Amino acid sequence: MTNKKPNDPKIKYGLKRRLRVMTVVPIILMGLVVAILGYYVYLNTIKLEVRRNLSNAAQSVSLFYDTSYPGDYSAEKYDDGTYTLYKGGVDISSTQPVLDEFTEKTKAKITLFYLDIRMLTTVTGPDGNRGLYTISNRTVSDAVINGQKEAFYDNITIDGVRYFTAYIPLFNSDGKCIGMLSAGKPAIEVEQESRRALLWVPIATFFMVLFAIVFSSFPANSIVKAINEEKKFLSEISKGNLNASLQKDITERTDELGDMGRFSRGVQKFLRDMIERDTLTRLYTRRVGASKIAYTQSQFNQAGVKYCVCMGDIDFFKKFNDNYGHDCGDLVLRDIASIFNEFMLGKGFAVRWGGEEFLIIFEDADLGKALTQLRTLRQKVLDHVLEYEGEKLRVTMTFGLTQGDTRDIEDIIKDADELLYLGKQNGRNRIVTPDDVKDITVDPDQKELLEIREK
Repeated sequence: MTNKKPNDPKIKYGLKRRLRVMTVVPIILMGLVVAILGYYVYLNTIKLEVRRNLSNAAQSVSLFYDTSYPGDYSAEKYDDGTYTLYKGGVDISSTQPVLDEFTEKTKAKITLFYLDIRMLTTVTGPDGNRGLYTISNRTVSDAVINGQKEAFYDNITIDGVRYFTAYIPLFNSDGKCIGMLSAGKPAIEVEQESRRALLWVPIATFFMVLFAIVFSSFPANSIVKAINEEKKFLSEISKGNLNASLQKDITERTDELGDMGRFSRGVQKFLRDMIERDTLTRLYTRRVGASKIAYTQSQFNQAGVKYCVCMGDIDFFKKFNDNYGHDCGDLVLRDIASIFNEFMLGKGFAVRWGGEEFLIIFEDADLGKALTQLRTLRQKVLDHVLEYEGEKLRVTMTFGLTQGDTRDIEDIIKDADELLYLGKQNGRNRIVTPDDVKDITVDPDQKELLEIREK
């Protein structure tokens, strides 16, 4: 037998190899364990996140209907088997384009059921048929409508396509569950996204083998942080806080969590736009406008930032409807609103106050500056030519302009409104300010007669 000396190279090599094995093998095994666990945890996380996003998408649509059409759901069935769906007594069947736009922006397929009957949907079959007025899956309707609770399924088949779908119950004011609302996404899309996301697993395993477990905690912490931030953001949205903010570093991510962050931002923007903007004109609604006016006045009270209030009205608007039809009237409103939106950028904002009446707020402007800007705006309206069914039409407007102050905002708006009516009584197609009042002769009985003619 040959005795090997302690400094024999073979002994050193064997010890070095054993140390490597003792160090690397546990790391490899740990890496494999982490990789396997990470695979299933990430899949489960994606599934939970999809469920959360779909549930919040359904909640967002429900919030849109509750905000835009206060009141209970009801439906009327006709002899041909079709239905008309109402919310607060308003026919909401016409909101199908809104749901289609929601699906286009968020990629979530939306379906609204009255009881277990499909009333509105963005799901279309291979033939383009939406399958309206069909009965929902009995298992689903029993769980959601009879059970009166949310449900999530990853195996719902619609027209041969498997969907991940979240269902929420819909309640009327009496507490009775009268239907459900679903948001779904084709399972193949979710699974493809998941498989692409799982490319990080072997990469993470490689680095864990080389640099040990230290670096393995970093992506996990980043993911958890992103998920928690998105959870907090979506929670605020579901509570109706449409001004909630999501950290920029999340939306700049290039993985599925970044996609979900951008998806959530899209839902927030869509809802805020639908709630804050008038559907026809895309101007601020009266409710949102009142809030913005209050803020403008607070800036005046606190920092002395001047502002002016203007009330404008389309002259002889009723004639457009009477002579050409309501489609022409809608075109007039949209075109005028488009001019307002473009012109008021950087100068203030415009509000659809009601019908053909608009409220315009000039920010950081005294009466002289606002009057100059308003004259330019009025000229743009005069120069604009509307084309409707081969005819070229022109629009004139009358405006009442007054300086804002610390009084109750309703009193200031009333002043602008009275100046507007003075202009209506004296030829229309003009701007009236407080300085013009002394030059205008007013018949006390004319205002009532004017209001009757305008109606």
